[in-house]
Amino acid sequence: MKPSIQYFLMTSLVCAMLLGSSCKKSFLEIQTKGSLIAQTTNDYEQILNGTFLQTTLSAPVYLGDDVALQKTYIDGVPLRVQRLFRYEDRVYESNELPQEITAATGYIQRLYLFNKIINEVTSSSEGTDQQKKQLLAEAKVGRAVCNLAFLNDFSLPYNPSSATTDLGIPIITTSDVTRTSFTRSSVSECYSAVIKDLTEALPDVGVLVHRRRFSKMAAEFFLTKAYMNMLDFTSAKTHIDAAFSESSKSTIPLALYDYNVVLDPDTDSTWFPVNFLGALSNMPLAANNSQTIYNISTTVWGLDFADAIVYTPYVASLFSTTDKRLLLYSDTEMFGTFIYPKQVRRYPNFFLDLGPSLPEMYLMRAEINARNNDLSNAKADLEVLRSKRMPVADAIVPSNVASDQQALVRFILDERVREFALSGLRWSDMRRLSVDPVYHDHIKPNHDLIDADGNVVKSYTLKPQRYAMKFGELMLNQNKGLIDNQ
Repeated sequence: MKPSIQYFLMTSLVCAMLLGSSCKKSFLEIQTKGSLIAQTTNDYEQILNGTFLQTTLSAPVYLGDDVALQKTYIDGVPLRVQRLFRYEDRVYESNELPQEITAATGYIQRLYLFNKIINEVTSSSEGTDQQKKQLLAEAKVGRAVCNLAFLNDFSLPYNPSSATTDLGIPIITTSDVTRTSFTRSSVSECYSAVIKDLTEALPDVGVLVHRRRFSKMAAEFFLTKAYMNMLDFTSAKTHIDAAFSESSKSTIPLALYDYNVVLDPDTDSTWFPVNFLGALSNMPLAANNSQTIYNISTTVWGLDFADAIVYTPYVASLFSTTDKRLLLYSDTEMFGTFIYPKQVRRYPNFFLDLGPSLPEMYLMRAEINARNNDLSNAKADLEVLRSKRMPVADAIVPSNVASDQQALVRFILDERVREFALSGLRWSDMRRLSVDPVYHDHIKPNHDLIDADGNVVKSYTLKPQRYAMKFGELMLNQNKGLIDNQ
């Protein structure tokens, strides 16, 4: 059934009431004055449906080695973004709390709501047992996804040799707004908690019915992601196969777009013309995008620094001239005629989808198969995606690459850069590759500030400890027991 406008207004109101917050005391403090007191199962369902996962200027977008900044436009770039780009130890001032955690769209607000559902929905009135089980399962998926993102920003990568001692994040399982003491669990314990939530959710979470509702397919996707982060490609194989099995059960359209068609301005189904931002006017929104499994959106830039962020000349060199994905980016400044040097381009859309997608599923399965030495199936998945991104003749993986395990894995990692340039996904890849015994050199751990001719003005090097952001003085002062990263 198609949701009504009134439905979305109501769920938005529920979410707004529950998200009234203050950042002056504890990072888990949430004002309860004026909040809806959930009682019925339908109340909890509306809370869940109103809990959209989205961020503003997500940190990983500016941390990947696919990103360069143009000096010409640097004055408009927010200080936080500049510091992230420069891999500085301090991102926030001593009187600031990290927006990733404490903002209205941050992890803590979302964890509060997911925990509220997890801890209370089974005691709610009027709903059936099956409804309650499904809402509980979906909330557990949501909690796991929040914790994976939290780990991605504030913990070191999962290193099998040190995960039991490396500090992760606080594992928060209550919706207690009075709590002000937090202890960080180990990275290993955090990943165990994520896997436990996702595994427990699998029997009761449903098929894909909406791109802002968690499904079994999404749960299997995130289990795959977690195991890949842990460099456990045997377990990852089980869950990526299960995710593909779920894809056929979707009740909404789910398919790869053929960029040879939708990025051809002369076809009836074209995404052209280009609007004033340089973006494609008819490109589908995430809610209608057949490649999207679950929508997690972020804003990429503000109007004051829209022209500053581009992908690097190295990323530009990875694309062939026939690759249609180039048309998703703009080679020209937004409010002028300046053409960027050395074939670098900016992402012209204001919003970016960070959530699980069908293209990433193909690339995940290709990488997993290649790492498990199933080269023929890895090549097949890779060519399925590439044939939708360029002319079929150019989509074929070179034979010398397809027959060599390490060459094929590296080709797939490059394909991820081509598919997801400037999306923020490169940061999570860099993290897991940094502890990979074979592919740790497939990272360029520096950021370049470039001039109008594309020359490097200054370079900033990523220190290993900056794979984890610092919480900062104010958060440490307000939350007992919390230890900062080095």
